[in-house]
Parts: sequence; C-alpha cells; structure tokens
Amino acid sequence: MKLMTKLSGLSGLLLLGAIAQAQVVYEPTQSAEDQGLKLSGWGSGSIGQEDDIVFDGGHSIRISSRNFFQGGRIVFSKPIDVSAQFASKENLLKFMLNIPNSGGTTNSGRSGAPSGSGGGRPGGGPAGVGGGVGSPGSGAGEGSGQTASTNQTKAASKVRVVFTTTDGKHGETYLDISTSLKDERGWFAVGIPLQAINGLADTNKQIASMAISLDSVATVYLGDAKVIKDGTPVFADPNVRELNLAFGDEFTFTAAGSAGATPVKFLWDFDSADGVSIDAEGPFVKRRFRREGTFTVTLTAVDIYGLKQPYTTTIKVIVNP
Repeated sequence: MKLMTKLSGLSGLLLLGAIAQAQVVYEPTQSAEDQGLKLSGWGSGSIGQEDDIVFDGGHSIRISSRNFFQGGRIVFSKPIDVSAQFASKENLLKFMLNIPNSGGTTNSGRSGAPSGSGGGRPGGGPAGVGGGVGSPGSGAGEGSGQTASTNQTKAASKVRVVFTTTDGKHGETYLDISTSLKDERGWFAVGIPLQAINGLADTNKQIASMAISLDSVATVYLGDAKVIKDGTPVFADPNVRELNLAFGDEFTFTAAGSAGATPVKFLWDFDSADGVSIDAEGPFVKRRFRREGTFTVTLTAVDIYGLKQPYTTTIKVIVNP
C-alpha cells in the first residue's frame, strides 16, 4: 500500500511537471477576451467563440473555412514566445480539433488574385503553396470576378496554419488530419514539431498571430492549443505476425501505430532477401505473392516529419505451392 501511494504521488508530480512545461497558446477554460485574443475573419471565412461544442472547460474557437485561403485569424495581445522550445525536436505545437461535418458546394477552382494584391504569403510576400492570394485578415481572397462552376467538395483532410511573428516574418504548416483518431465526441489531437514548421526557423519565434483554414468547405473547432514536449517513440503493430498462403493468393496487410501527437506513416517491403526498400506505403496494402517460398515482410513506421527514430518489425510469410 505504501509503495502504491508513493507511485501514485510520483505520477502526480510527473503529471504536474508535464503540465508546468506546457506553454499555453489557447486555453478553453477562459474566454478569448480574457486571454487577450482578438478574432477576425480571413478572406470570406469567419471565426468566433463557441460555448456549445467544447473540448474542455466552457469555450472553443469556431472557424469556418472554404479553402486554404479563407478562414479565421487569432491575434495574441501578448506574443507566444517559442524561442526556447524551438531548440528541441521533441517540442511540438499540439491542437485539439473537432470537425463535425465537412463538404459542401463551392467553386471548383480558386479565382485569381485581385489586381494589386500580394500573392499568397501573409503580408503580401511571395506566393505561397498553390499561389495563394492575400494575407490573413486582409480580405484579399475575394477573387478576380472570374466565373467558376460549382462542385460538391470532399471532407476536409488538411488544416493550414499560418504564423506571423513580431519581426514581420511568417511560418506555415499543413496538418494532415485524414488518419486522425477521434474520441466519442469527435475531438482529435494533431501536432507539429516546432522545427518542422516551414519558415519558423528564420523568424524571431515570437508568434503575434495565427491564421487557420481548411482544404474544404467546413467548420473546425479549436478546443485547446499548447506547446508540449513529446518524446513518445514511434510504434506500429501489423494485423499478422505469421502468414500461410497458397500460391497466387492476395492478402491485405494492415498496420496501426502512433508517434505521439505527430502523424505516422507506414512503409512496406515484401521481400527482405534483396534488401529492404519501399514497395508500398499506407496503413492498408494488398499483395499477391506470385512464387512459392518463405518471405520476410518488413513494416517500418516513421513520423511524417522524420524527427523520431523509426520503428521496424517483420512478418513471416510462407507461400505454399
């Protein structure tokens, strides 16, 4: 009993230490106003405080987006200083998100930039990915008046986050949420190592504002955002460890795994006899073995940013004549 009490106390201290190390970006137990956050739309997107759909506490931030260049912008009255945390590859910015419904009718293509707009980068810098138009909060994403047809859009699969620092520079990232695991209320975590945010290394790392958008017509709820230390190792588990097949049979290999708060991808090699190389990628892959024999299938899991040690495991496959 004494040992259990000591272990419980130690766990509590470790938990408190982890919380103390986390740097709050958005706190759901306080209103945006109380945190000194200014919310403004970006392009034709909108943003506001929400009290019904919340992750924890009593608030969340609702952002409605139509594409990567229209969403919402959060301005911090006190800049978020991540200069100290940037030095470690284990420090990441973790978001808790909820996208209840996505998909709808929108323009089939993005209209061109208005005359005189600064193409794509916040602040009118060089064109961003895909030749984006305007800056967050500039309203310059309204298009050139060109006519575009309407199509049904797919569910949101990526979140774009653009950071503006106090020295007038920018960093941005595209968060892949297509494989994120949701809890029973629809919330999921997605993280990006600070060192993996494009352009952030060239700034003073004092974040003055953050703009958020989606790759589809959808509304995303931001329930929590923190800079945390995530040293969770990469792990993967295939659906089989040994397999007997008849010659010519097709089999679907599947894998599940994690790399903490960062997304993981799965790489497959189907015959290590000729060296381990990448024959397929993804959590579900089909393979038909066209000759008999014994094969070693190698599954390698890596975090998508390449900052953690990969995890490798093998599967023995016997193909009978």
